Formats: sequence, structure tokens, C-alpha cells
Amino acid sequence: MRFDRHWPRRDWLLASGATALASIAPGSAVGASRTLITDDMARRVSLVLPLKRVVVFNRYTTEFIRAIGAMPAVVGVDFDATRHPTYWREVTPGMFAGSGQSAPNFEAIVGMRPDAVFMPRNSDWKKAASLLAGFGIPVVVLTGWDLLKHEWNIDLLGRLFARPGQAQRLNAFYRQWHQLLATRLRGAVPKRVYFEEVGDHKTGLKGSGWHDMIETGGGLNVFGNVNLAGANVQNFEVDPEEVVARQPEAIIKLQPGQYEPHTREFAQQTLERLVRRPGFDALPAVRSGQVFHLSYYLASGCSKITGAVQIAKWLYPERMAGVDADAPMATWLQTFQGVPARQGYWHSLAELRVADSKR
Repeated sequence: MRFDRHWPRRDWLLASGATALASIAPGSAVGASRTLITDDMARRVSLVLPLKRVVVFNRYTTEFIRAIGAMPAVVGVDFDATRHPTYWREVTPGMFAGSGQSAPNFEAIVGMRPDAVFMPRNSDWKKAASLLAGFGIPVVVLTGWDLLKHEWNIDLLGRLFARPGQAQRLNAFYRQWHQLLATRLRGAVPKRVYFEEVGDHKTGLKGSGWHDMIETGGGLNVFGNVNLAGANVQNFEVDPEEVVARQPEAIIKLQPGQYEPHTREFAQQTLERLVRRPGFDALPAVRSGQVFHLSYYLASGCSKITGAVQIAKWLYPERMAGVDADAPMATWLQTFQGVPARQGYWHSLAELRVADSKR
């Protein structure tokens, strides 16, 4: 098949789905047995199992697939897996399938001949499903950042890739830490937390993975009661004066996702800028030294359970006594991702200042 030079490639994709299907659809044998599965949006999706070739958008889902030993089936990924080669040693430039979950490269996806494409529910999955249907490529909505659906997600992936034992092992790891938090934090009065995304004055609302991470770690999201139709619950912009009005007892600043930890200098500069905002010096969090820098990788490991454990350790050190908060992240990296563990994924502003005073 060739592209006519007089046709823009996007128009070709939109116009030629039916005629292109025979030569460019997934490589399943004619008449192969198909299975109906239910995805995260309660859609019934027909698949030939086990999946042998998949394109995956969103790092969380790609990590899950690698964690259950199915990474050889991944033939396409988004920008995150292509810009961190140390972490994603299996990924090659030819696997680039788009700059993100809202900007898939449909031409590249079709050329990869996948059995399925995975996208989270906060992506443009409707457009992808509509466009790719003409090529016989199903879209499965699976939201890997959803802490509350972790076990459901992993059970489904274990079924789709014929890896039930590996899926059970991963769920046992997640369950161990989730149950520990539930036990240690039982009866604790939640502490008010202002969680700020990478962008200044951006936070997570109820319905976001960040909100659930905070609550699982024993915190009370100070913006968890905001409920606005059409709001971006993952990255909602707030007024700094409203942060002051809500008097958080802890502030957690998220920083860019990268496998290599940020330097202590980077963390200190970031946090010092944050606490110098007007009115922040009077906040309970700043007065008590409960101001923290948190790397995306630690925050988001294994449906954010690694982040929840770290938050609980900060908020309730007495209740979490004897718990090594670095342990779940080390296991996630070494055992389930097959990469060396790293230290330095978080910093406390109070501890950074003390260290500076001793120099």
C-alpha cells in the first residue's frame, strides 16, 4: 500500500479505513476465536487473546504490562517511554506512537499492526476508537493511574496477556501496602494537605489519582470538596489566596517525572520559592516544617501506592514507626520494573535547611 502524494496523510486515514483494513489490520488469523471483555468505561470490546502486539498510551499502563512480564508484546508507546531510555531499555525510536494520550500518531499506530491500543479514560479515547475501528484495531480503555481500580486493572491485564500468575503476584504486592496503611491509619484524624502539581497553583480534585493517593496516605485534600462541571480534576488551577484560606497542615510539591532523582539543590530551590508566596509563611504547614518535594516516579509507582506510603510516613511518623517508606518503591523498581532502585525521590524543606545550617 502506498500513500498518494496528493492526499494529506490525515485525510487518507479518515477516508480509507474500510478499503485499507484487509492489508493493514492486526495479524490475527481469519476466523480466530474472539473474546468480549469489559473495559474501564464499561464498553464491551472484542479481542483475540492473548494479545501479541499492543500500543500503549500512558506510562502507568506500560509499567503494569512490564510488571507482569508482557513487555515483548508492546510495539508502540507514547513520548514518556521514548524520552527516558535508562528506565525504558526495551523501547526503541521506532516504537514512538505519538506525543501523548491526547495526540496519538494514527498513521504510526496503524503501521504497527497492533491487536489493541490501550488508553486511559482521561485521554481522547473516543476519537481513537472511532478512527481505528475502520482498521480493525480495538481501543481498550484502562486507567493505570487509578489507585482505587488497581486490582481490577491488573486482573484484566493478566487475562489479556495470559499472565494470571504474574498479575496475582503484583496485586499481592499492592495489597500488602494498601492493607498496612489501612491498619496503621485506622482512627487517625486526617491532616489537611495542599498538593501541588508540577505547574504552579495546579492541584488535583476528587476523581483524580492524586486525590485518592492523598486520602489513602491519611491526608485530607484541602481542595477535595471542589466540584465544578467540566473542571480538569487532574490539574485544576487554584487561587493562591484560597490555599492560604484553607490552612493546610502539610504541603506536597510534585516535580517532573524522571527515573533519575532530582538534586537536593533543585528540590530546595523549588520549595523555597513556594513558601515565599504571599501569606504562606503563616500556614501551619510552613510553621511546622511540613513542606515536601515529591518526584513523579515515587508518587506514581504501582497506582500511586508508593506515594501514599510516603505521605503517611510524613503525616503520621508515630503510626508508621518501623515502616521503611522507601521499601515499596525499591521493590517496584527492582522486582517489577527490572531496573536498579534509586534514592532521593523526595526532600523535606526543614531537613534541607538543617543540613545547610551545618555546613
